Amino acid sequence: MMPNFKDILTKVLKNKVILFIFSRYGTYVIHFVNSLFIAVYLGPYYLGVWGFITLVISYLNHLNFGVVHSVTAIISIHKDKEVYVQKVIGTAISILISLSIIVALCFAVNEVFNLNFGNKYYFSTYAPIVVFIAVLAHFNNLLSAIFRVYGRLFEIAFQQTMLPLLLLCAIIFFRKDQLLWALVGANFLAFLAAFVLYVIKCPVKLKPIFNYDLFKTIQVKGWHLFIYNTSFFFIVISTRSFVSGFYSVEEFGYFTFAFTLANVMLLLLQAFSYLITPKLLNRFASGNNSQNSIMLEQLRDAYVTTSHLLIHMAILIFPLFIVFFPQYDVASEAFKLIALAIVLYTNSFGYSGLLIAKGHEKPLGQVAFLALAINVIVAFILIKFFEVPFTLVIISTMVSYFIYVFILGFMGRKMLKLNTSFLAVLNDIYPLRLLLPYVLSLVFVLFVVPNYFFIGPLVLFLIFNFKVILKLKTIVKAIISNPNFINI
Repeated sequence: MMPNFKDILTKVLKNKVILFIFSRYGTYVIHFVNSLFIAVYLGPYYLGVWGFITLVISYLNHLNFGVVHSVTAIISIHKDKEVYVQKVIGTAISILISLSIIVALCFAVNEVFNLNFGNKYYFSTYAPIVVFIAVLAHFNNLLSAIFRVYGRLFEIAFQQTMLPLLLLCAIIFFRKDQLLWALVGANFLAFLAAFVLYVIKCPVKLKPIFNYDLFKTIQVKGWHLFIYNTSFFFIVISTRSFVSGFYSVEEFGYFTFAFTLANVMLLLLQAFSYLITPKLLNRFASGNNSQNSIMLEQLRDAYVTTSHLLIHMAILIFPLFIVFFPQYDVASEAFKLIALAIVLYTNSFGYSGLLIAKGHEKPLGQVAFLALAINVIVAFILIKFFEVPFTLVIISTMVSYFIYVFILGFMGRKMLKLNTSFLAVLNDIYPLRLLLPYVLSLVFVLFVVPNYFFIGPLVLFLIFNFKVILKLKTIVKAIISNPNFINI
């Protein structure tokens, strides 16, 4: 007997995963709208300044020396050991307090000695409040990791919803340089509100302590995770830094517009990934090679295929936005290349979690650092020797991601005792059903073909991935019918 609509609706409303993902979807719609109106109301110049402010916040957000990533990995695996978990968290809080003091001192030195950091963007005007945002971000990252491990989704959704809502309020009431101040203030208020809620509702006792043995455990594991996560995230951040440093404020504004919209396309999938990562770490740590291989194949098929589908669709419909925002027509090529660059990262989905769960943070960090070095070198060569326009600098990220993902696939398959020949790894990481439409899109972008040509890669993708797309229905049904889906 077919279930009626009421039964399906009841299941959906009782499913915390569905509710969380739909709340994220609503938030991302607001975020997307915000991005468009911020671009319109600020204009290319002030958008460039705003892009630099968010770039600095991004740098500071990842300079936690792996504390948050280490704690997430440790308490995901040892979740049932309550006393141990509380000591780990307490030690982590003490470390973050020390790091926050260092961040504040660095900005104080910049002001006292007039080091001219970010002068082109008048950054010193916004520096004090950016310090507070950075400090709150460190603690919120730790607290959200705790809530994620314990499956407490409301508080996480609150944090992720407050920022776009406050940004929307700022957009409604302010313009130009006043809007810049309002956007920075909205960031601060959103981070502060989330911090207060996390502290009040935290499922474990929050008390700063210093346990030397745990400090070493967190830092040893955290250092390798820090090298991995920081190097990985700095790949795209360093590319943005090159554009901000070597090109005009307006050109960085165009790049920021393209980068923001390209990232929005994958935010919904990132919400799902955010939910299941702690569970994946737990399952990978306890599973055998056969179990992990099966789980990897199923999850990667769904996640990576959906990511590429979204990007091909986004490239096809992007010209519609230019119709409404003609002042950003220059950003069209940059958007397509950025979208093709960031989707490459999704091809590594699952393998990084497997390596972390099995204690291979050090080689993972080395690979990420290598990719960062490649990105910096290629970006420098493109800018200084080939003098490429700002739209083509992202090619450096594309090259570094391609190498990074391939090596990660090799390491993961080796751990699982699977075939590690070049063709076997390439077919796993970049299967032809994904690679051919991708390469066709890339060729079209580089040769600046008319926009309607991009129907071709999308149609090719749908033909090659028809069977995989049909399988996605099973996963969607599983998410709806099983409230414990995030437990994998």
